[in-house]
Amino acid sequence: MSNEQKIDSLQKGALTAGWLKFMIGSLIGVAVYFIPFFWMGTRSIFIDHVVTTITFYAPGFAEVVTLLLIVIGGGHPFYAKSWNKGFSSCILSVLKVAGGFLGVMAFFQMGPDWLLGEEMLPLLFYSIAMPVALLIPIGSVFLTFLVDYGLLSFLGVFLKPVMRPVWKVPGVAAVNIVASFVGSFSVGIFMTDQLYREGRYTMKEAAIVLTGFSTVSTAFMVIIAKNLALMHIWHLFFGTTLIITFAVTAITARIYPLRNIPSTYVHQEKEERKHQEDEENQGLFLSAFSLALKEAESNRYLFENIKYNLKEGVRMSLRFLPLILSIGMIVFILARKTLFFDGMAYVLYPFLDWLRIPEPMLVAKAISTAGAEVLMPSLILATVDVPVAARFVTGVVSISSVLFLSGTIPCIIGTSVPISMKNIFAILLERIILTLLILSPMLILLS
Repeated sequence: MSNEQKIDSLQKGALTAGWLKFMIGSLIGVAVYFIPFFWMGTRSIFIDHVVTTITFYAPGFAEVVTLLLIVIGGGHPFYAKSWNKGFSSCILSVLKVAGGFLGVMAFFQMGPDWLLGEEMLPLLFYSIAMPVALLIPIGSVFLTFLVDYGLLSFLGVFLKPVMRPVWKVPGVAAVNIVASFVGSFSVGIFMTDQLYREGRYTMKEAAIVLTGFSTVSTAFMVIIAKNLALMHIWHLFFGTTLIITFAVTAITARIYPLRNIPSTYVHQEKEERKHQEDEENQGLFLSAFSLALKEAESNRYLFENIKYNLKEGVRMSLRFLPLILSIGMIVFILARKTLFFDGMAYVLYPFLDWLRIPEPMLVAKAISTAGAEVLMPSLILATVDVPVAARFVTGVVSISSVLFLSGTIPCIIGTSVPISMKNIFAILLERIILTLLILSPMLILLS
């Protein structure tokens, strides 16, 4: 065999190996993250079923893991000596310590009766923090099949003509969107943080994805629809929520504060990725497929990748789990023990009345809590007799606002993407206002 034939044979072998890695890795990633199926009476994706199975058959193990992550996360800023690096670091460190104490109180059932009521600390610990504490590390193990074997590179090129002009993000953002909708916002946020640190997103792109596409899962949407008695128009509700969420994100990506976030990569040299993406001149599919095969073929260390992603998943859990308890507890106290959100409702009332939203005062009170807890608006109207249109508005706003203090906001703060709380609240307000403006003319369908 001549040298040319040997080289040709080696190239074909490498191409075949790359193709197999791309196909097998991508199929595993898609199956784990995106294909829902029934298990134990619920329909969800594989990693969510794993979490459900663990919490059902080994609740003690799940509780201990959650407590350890919360307590270690609460003390980590002081161990790492990062607590005094700035005013925001000090505040977050105090909140993390408070979260650690709250975790201990929830686990050992220590504290006043009002704090240990079913709708207070136990709800935060068992219904919100515990699933997230398991979901992120377990999800991170399988993340390597989505990230490291060519699927993201393929989608990044193939979907660029749609994603970049409309939402100003690369095609890989489509994976984040699907991960949030069929899985969990925490999985989508973790994935975004990972891609940002790998240089696949700029700071601005990561901020757009985090604040615009980190929605609650479809399962959460079903719960909201049930609370609001909207299941008889589920498809209309789900479709409207989807369209409005994406439309609002297309607008917020172009206005303050997202517009002013710099388009820089976490490592400056990574900018060549974007130039490489922009320089693809082949046919779209062939270009995407070629890039995916190159990445899959060059990736040889499966267990090293899994180890790295698991380590990063645990690190992220340590950063935001204590915040879920401390910030969530503050929000719950304000919502259930004070008139804070009633006062906010009076601010929103004139705007809703001007838009001719039915029962504007009740709806204003409900959606004023959307930034606190995603389920709270639907719970407020669950026992009240109001028109379908009022319930519909409340449900859509609670989902399309994306950002809420007992879930997505602590997770976003825990990422490597530097988004200030001021900007997060500005985006939240924009999303609520834009959702109401876009949705109000559509309410004629429900009249």
